[in-house]
Amino acid sequence: MRVGILELLSTPARTWSDAAYHLVMTKQYASVMPQAIAAWCRRRGHQVFYATYYGVGDPRRLLPDDLDVVFVATYTQASALAYALAKLYRRAGVTTVIGGPHAKAFPDDCLRFFDLAVGSCDEETIADILAGSYAPGAFVATERPLGDLPSIAERLPEVRASAFAYGRAVPSTTIPLLASTGCPYRCEFCIDRDAPDRLLSLDRLAADLRFAATRFPGTMVGFHDPNFAVKFDAVLDVMET
Repeated sequence: MRVGILELLSTPARTWSDAAYHLVMTKQYASVMPQAIAAWCRRRGHQVFYATYYGVGDPRRLLPDDLDVVFVATYTQASALAYALAKLYRRAGVTTVIGGPHAKAFPDDCLRFFDLAVGSCDEETIADILAGSYAPGAFVATERPLGDLPSIAERLPEVRASAFAYGRAVPSTTIPLLASTGCPYRCEFCIDRDAPDRLLSLDRLAADLRFAATRFPGTMVGFHDPNFAVKFDAVLDVMET
């Protein structure tokens, strides 16, 4: 299958200064999960097209027209743009799937425009979506804890596409990582309030940090944990090695 993954990092820039900021800074906010989905799809032999939209240019041109499935990740402020893109893709016969913070917070609203909305997923969930296991209009959320994520090495095509400039790491390049998921607190305003905190593999984290330090010395890594301080000492011990 031809699978597209598009992450919306911003609404369209309104001024030249906005565009410059998005090009330098917003571009570096790419998330881990869209990149993981791209890697999971590649593992299963699908042809994958990944892109991020950071407020510059036409987002519709970032992916090919002849896709079978498109995954869109967005936060709420950019949801109207996601809905507009979904209408265009569905008109072309593409199966549309939305994930990210907005899909988890407002799944019913998302399903007015998308075929599927995803609240939480793992590799098996993505495989089921591509196999057509869910009827249109379904909200998909696995109860399985996220066990592991593709390494930086496996996500390198997506890291290059999102954070590099002309194929090279630049001073602003940031590689996204996850050391843990969930949170022990139950703040009512937070989409992670119902996700138990769980530390991911420290061996994988150590391998990722070694890979980044060896291949791209001086490059920043950004931790996207819902609550980084939950397992602070354990993660810092790995970083210090």
